[in-house]
Amino acid sequence: MRLDIAMNAWGWALVNFVWQGAAVGLAAALLLALLRGAPARWRYAVSAASLGLCLALPLAQCLDLGGAEAEFVGELPPLAEQMPALVTAWALGAGLMLARLALGLAWVQRARRRSTAAPADWQARLDALARRLGLKRPIALRLLPELDGPIALGTLRPCVLLPAALLSRLPIELIEALLAHELAHVRRWDYLANLLQSAVEALLFFHPVVWWLSARLRAERELVADEISVEVIGGGDGGRRLAQALHALSELQLRPLPGVALAARGGDLLHRVERLLAPRPQATGWKLALPALLIAATSFVVQAKGRNAPDAPVPPSASADAATAPPLRLPVNAKHVVVVDDASGKVLMARDADAVVPIASLTKLLTAMVVLDAKLDPNEKLRITSDDVDTLKHSKSRVRVGTQMSRQAALEMALMESENRAAFALARTFPGGEDGFAKAMHAKIRALGLNRTTINDPTGLSPANTSTASEMAAIVAAASRYGEIERITSVKKAKVPVDGKPRELHNTNRLVGAKGWDIRLSKTGYTEEAGRCLAMRIMNGKRPVTVVLLDADGSAQRLRDAALIRKGLLGAQN
Repeated sequence: MRLDIAMNAWGWALVNFVWQGAAVGLAAALLLALLRGAPARWRYAVSAASLGLCLALPLAQCLDLGGAEAEFVGELPPLAEQMPALVTAWALGAGLMLARLALGLAWVQRARRRSTAAPADWQARLDALARRLGLKRPIALRLLPELDGPIALGTLRPCVLLPAALLSRLPIELIEALLAHELAHVRRWDYLANLLQSAVEALLFFHPVVWWLSARLRAERELVADEISVEVIGGGDGGRRLAQALHALSELQLRPLPGVALAARGGDLLHRVERLLAPRPQATGWKLALPALLIAATSFVVQAKGRNAPDAPVPPSASADAATAPPLRLPVNAKHVVVVDDASGKVLMARDADAVVPIASLTKLLTAMVVLDAKLDPNEKLRITSDDVDTLKHSKSRVRVGTQMSRQAALEMALMESENRAAFALARTFPGGEDGFAKAMHAKIRALGLNRTTINDPTGLSPANTSTASEMAAIVAAASRYGEIERITSVKKAKVPVDGKPRELHNTNRLVGAKGWDIRLSKTGYTEEAGRCLAMRIMNGKRPVTVVLLDADGSAQRLRDAALIRKGLLGAQN
């Protein structure tokens, strides 16, 4: 086939796949809806077959169109003339996507080389689990410090990578549950399936149905691995153990992994935990019922209700604590918003949450974490000098040059009243001075996996201190693990000694201590560039929720936004 004919054939195949892919997506959506209560492996099979059909359709049509080129060129000459440009644009996009896949594979190879062999007792535990799964291939357990959870890699020479720190952070039985999950991936050859899936994504990157099917496939893959691992770890509490392990992983500060890696924390963690703790009742006989579903729909529903009613397996209230509120749609003023259910990691509301914008004094949450990480003497006396005076914004301060206070008092002033001179003093007196503080800050940002956060000063006065609403939610989650930050920022007022005399501090967030509000962590911020900002962790019943508002038009609008979100959460809960 000549190059021009081949290009036109593939171009027409891509054009026709626009509607063909939509039809495949609609059919898959209907089948998946019918299979809601079926085992995850059936939904996985439907998603995999649909994704495979998405690739087969344009390939088959390309071969067919190659022999009928003249017919199409004669019918639609204007569009046919654009085929070379269309195919060239597709080739560029597919090339970029394949390069992304290649980078992921390169990361896998680097991870293998940088990892070290796990202790013999842990390798023995992995081998015992592998035998119970019927795996005969040798599977290595190796350690890689920068990971936050175990991942499975490789097909012919599979291995499981585990962060060494996890061995001291989780009980043995929970780590074994996570390892069993990864071994389930190895048994099913999921790594190879994931590579093929990524290749389809790269070739058909332009169609949203492909990405939707691919996401469903990955989610169902994790559920299938969950089911297998529960059978392996056995006992009546197998599901509970794996659910506890997944919940523990969800509370860690996780870094993004390449799409080629298979991690236990993949998919919707909350949905997986819910299925493990309270499995939905499943209709029996799906293999026989599906072909006759349209004929026997009425009788099937009647039988299913008859089967489920006497058992009453899960009353609605039983899983209330594990459920999350539906997404919120509220007319907030802030330009960048994210609301996250911290127990599950589910985003309940988002508005332009990935835009990089100034964050003003929300910076001080990171400043406080860096200072506390250094474990400096909280009682050491600090003196405010002219170096601590704001020469950028010329902001006002209640602290005069020459004032003496303890490091603890400076920390409380910086967090509660957003006192800039106190924040500057904390950085200036850091080991290594301001340069040492800047290095520690950058190290903290890397450790938290923040790819879109940049900090140039400890106060947030600089408009170059930027982040996103999504990453600010991660910063709040990290700050909440510091009891001192929670204590300081969750009270309405406090007293600290300044120049030997008690000084009363007032929280800049007027909602702290207000009736009906249970705020566990809070920080406000304002500059002209950043607008009015607010980051806080509140309790919605028994569930912690992180709220981040960036660039509201004024203090009143910021408070109104927070009140709307709280009201929305309460309404969704009820």
